[in-house]
Amino acid sequence: MPHLMFVYGTLKRGFVNHADHLADAEFVDHGRTCDAYPLVLHGEDFRPVLVEAKGQGHRVAGELYRVNEQALDGLDRLERINDLDGYRRRRLTISDSQGQQHGAWVYMKPSAWVEDVRSEMMDFFDDERHRA
Repeated sequence: MPHLMFVYGTLKRGFVNHADHLADAEFVDHGRTCDAYPLVLHGEDFRPVLVEAKGQGHRVAGELYRVNEQALDGLDRLERINDLDGYRRRRLTISDSQGQQHGAWVYMKPSAWVEDVRSEMMDFFDDERHRA
């Protein structure tokens, strides 16, 4: 069964995690979260993280992909969803480039886990340090 996945950081095309995890996935469209969330750079390696703080920040831009169960499992391992400080997979409403809304999986962290913030809130991620 295919899953719709919204990516906003290093899984986007042109970034370090795309080729290993989404190169074979079906690109659906560009999208944006329907609600505002904080997108910040976090930690010593300036990782992009979408924070579970609905209503703060911006409507975040990213890419929508259709992935199979195997790809979803690989993404869950990459994002360490079962680790204490890993990401959590959440379902958000995403608006595509035509304004249609879709339910999609997104990796986020609770705000209490994002202490070492290294940036202002952004509406899109385009950090050269993480380019492929």
